[in-house]
Amino acid sequence: MNPLNWDGPTFLVFYGLALIVAIPLAWIIGRIARPAGRTQVLSDADSLAYLAGRDGRFAEGVASRLMESGAIAVEGREFRRGAGDARAAGDRAVLALPSPFGWKDVVAALKPEGAALERRLVANGLLLDSGERRRLALIATSPFLLLLLVGALKLVVGFSRGAPVFFLVVLLFITFVLAMMRWAMVSDKTSAGRAALKAARRQHDRLRRAPTARETDLAVALFGTTVLAGSAFAAFHLMRAPSDSGGWAGDSNSSSSSGCSSGGDSGCGSSGCGGCGGGGD
Repeated sequence: MNPLNWDGPTFLVFYGLALIVAIPLAWIIGRIARPAGRTQVLSDADSLAYLAGRDGRFAEGVASRLMESGAIAVEGREFRRGAGDARAAGDRAVLALPSPFGWKDVVAALKPEGAALERRLVANGLLLDSGERRRLALIATSPFLLLLLVGALKLVVGFSRGAPVFFLVVLLFITFVLAMMRWAMVSDKTSAGRAALKAARRQHDRLRRAPTARETDLAVALFGTTVLAGSAFAAFHLMRAPSDSGGWAGDSNSSSSSGCSSGGDSGCGSSGCGGCGGGGD
């Protein structure tokens, strides 16, 4: 009953069925293996922004707060200094930039504060550190990795016997792609972190439709810059619109507006996949 000794068609049927089973199994294992963290209520706009979309969402929340206070204003694709003052450490870092400045300057200026937020969220049991996320990703992708191992051994056997291996190579490639996708979509939130973000979004759901000026940073933190469309700060949303999908579904470690990341309550994780929405686990 050694699969490596099966004939080619029989092994390909076995491998195909196993691959179909591996897809939902990888998600189930990831959910089961996710660390619980520490259940808590999170209300700080900056912490919620970082939890929702890492550096990008945090920077958007800070920028929206500074625009609301009149400290900065959008002119085209740049920001110019206004008369308002800073309210938080992150605000002061942005206001220290020489005017005018661009979006990349804002993100870069907030990196140290973002790193501090990340350390605090990890310490509070809401985010996984890099090592914990790698372990979780390895567990979540293990069904695909096992299939790759079995398939690779069969490939060696096929080569040694001079058997055709084209279809097996195709299946191995598909398995590899699925493994990489699963790895990338593993969120770095603990179960408590995902629950805290979900609870905050549910509690402040009205901010998606009608945030007051003083709630701008919290609305952007939870739902992305689409909450600014049609408001006095719509120019900022237009600046960020190419990477902003609206925020509720998107949730990642991204430097884009919505993130997905390694993205999340529903995002894919670390930086770069803004707005993929709904895939992370």
